Amino acid sequence: MDNIQELEKIGLRKICHETHIEEKYLKYMVQNDFDKLNYTNTLGFIKILSREYNLDLSEWSETFKEYWEQNRKEENDDSLLVIIEDKKSGNKFLLFILMLLLGAALFVLFTVFEDKINFANYTSNKEVTYEQAAIVKEAQEALDKANNTLAEAERVFVEDINSSEDIGVQEIAIEEEIAIEEEEEKQVSLVLTQEATLVPNMRLWIGRIYLDDKKKEVFIGEGNFSVDLSRDQIITTGHGNFVLNIHGEKREFAKQRPVSFLVQDMNMTEISQSRFKELNEGKAW
Repeated sequence: MDNIQELEKIGLRKICHETHIEEKYLKYMVQNDFDKLNYTNTLGFIKILSREYNLDLSEWSETFKEYWEQNRKEENDDSLLVIIEDKKSGNKFLLFILMLLLGAALFVLFTVFEDKINFANYTSNKEVTYEQAAIVKEAQEALDKANNTLAEAERVFVEDINSSEDIGVQEIAIEEEIAIEEEEEKQVSLVLTQEATLVPNMRLWIGRIYLDDKKKEVFIGEGNFSVDLSRDQIITTGHGNFVLNIHGEKREFAKQRPVSFLVQDMNMTEISQSRFKELNEGKAW
């Protein structure tokens, strides 16, 4: 999961400036403070950060979704309301206004030149004076110009409608992608014996991998976490603010960074992130 820590190396303020993701949400993500993160927003943030900084945050995303499935599934995620401007309605109104202006222009045009053009004589005698011809030509040019203006407005209107529809299709595709990912998730249950205990001082994410069969388990919450010391395993935490009770002794930890342990020979020893990766076949989680 420590790929998420790469964000701090890049600089949260720099990322905020470049991606417009608020710095406080980046901090919550780095600290695995899932309670302060919005489900839909966070999935969007992960996609942006993965793309912009070429980071593999899939494991962090999976853990976040597991947390949400186990702790927040029944809540309504209404905090994100995407409001898309209805360009169709706006453009229809613009088209309506242009048509009104065109009609008014034509009305004024024919009102002004009505007394100069004798359409009845023109139709019956098929004769027109040079003056009348010039007026008719001027009126035709004005009409053509108005028609061109209307055609351009219609073209812009159609392009905007297509653009709005494309945006809608993209949003539907993202929602479907998230839904598919959620359906593929599987909950992990913890079945532990109580021989050593982690007592968190705040909500804590804990991940465990058994070394004999590589099975992964996840715990998220404020309750005590029990460890079976008889089975070899590696454990990593979202932060290091907790108390470890083992063999009748209390070991207090007060770290902001994740802490990793190796459980072996009925003991529980703190190890480095690099040692954790080595025992986990080179993977951070």
